[in-house]
Amino acid sequence: MPVRVEDLKLLLQSTRPEAALVLVAGSYVVAGRDELATTALRGALPVVTRDELLERVGGWPVTERDLDEAAATLAAAEDNRGG
Repeated sequence: MPVRVEDLKLLLQSTRPEAALVLVAGSYVVAGRDELATTALRGALPVVTRDELLERVGGWPVTERDLDEAAATLAAAEDNRGG
């Protein structure tokens, strides 16, 4: 399932503690640490945390090209994992 650049932008903009992009019920969702423990997100597959994404792209500033490449890499990883 493709990871959209828009989803990665939402992750980077999130103010949630320990924000992560997760796959739940066929959709990508940005959630914080506490939200991941809720019933609504039970069984969600973690894709990438904000810190991991920043590490992948070499930190700030993040360019559109950085996000395009990260989205492609993450989508391939999710496909290989069966997400």
